[in-house]
Amino acid sequence: MADSHHTRRAGHFLSWSQLADPNSGQCQRFLAEALAQLLSDLLRSILANPSPAIGANESMIVRYRELAASCGATEASKGASLSISRGSLAKRCVSWLKLLLTSPSDATPAPAMREFVDALGLFPSLFDLDPTARSRRARLTWLLTHDRRLDASTREAATALIEACEHLGLLLWPDAETA
Repeated sequence: MADSHHTRRAGHFLSWSQLADPNSGQCQRFLAEALAQLLSDLLRSILANPSPAIGANESMIVRYRELAASCGATEASKGASLSISRGSLAKRCVSWLKLLLTSPSDATPAPAMREFVDALGLFPSLFDLDPTARSRRARLTWLLTHDRRLDASTREAATALIEACEHLGLLLWPDAETA
């Protein structure tokens, strides 16, 4: 619980299965937005203490378990133990997000959504110490900010991903902006 003050949301969380109707199109968007918020909280926690190998706090693990169960994961309660690292939990969130946000082949996603999903594919570069990862981090940053600098740091790429995660609702609910 050492990094709980870095978590954006505090307090009691309702069960995601209580909030989401599993038979609606809204459910998929709701789960994607909730996973994106969890991912941004995890990345914020990792930026505060740069070792992604440090264990995730219990509230983040509980949030992940509930979201994974709502997504239909049969092993959600066993797969994320209390000893899971923040980096591993973030990678699991990214995997679910890519599944939830990838459009069926007959639908064409909006360019901003396509760029967000492409940036998620570059997520592992945040944890890669190889010098070639710098170009992947720069590409991740470019996809999310359209900043064409080639020297994006891990912090800049992670910050761009955090901001994109926090604004994913605008891509998922475009009518809410004009309402």
